[in-house]
Amino acid sequence: VLLLDEPLSNLDAHLREEMQFEICRIQNEVGITTLMVTHDQAEALSISDRVVVMEAGRITQVDAPYRLYEHPGTPFISDFVGK
Repeated sequence: VLLLDEPLSNLDAHLREEMQFEICRIQNEVGITTLMVTHDQAEALSISDRVVVMEAGRITQVDAPYRLYEHPGTPFISDFVGK
């Protein structure tokens, strides 16, 4: 398991995009499960198979990115992914 805590948060836009591709490449090449913490919803939706949304320290929805966007489970999730 590869654990990443906000690995792209301090990178400029160009380097952030390059590193997103690199993380995906490593995942696919090695076949490693990755848990990545991010507050950037675009980042989470673009590179994830599944997204866990937490609100006030509790898990409120676990779903595929497109399902979070199309069928948010709470108003919080709707506001969060709709921005």
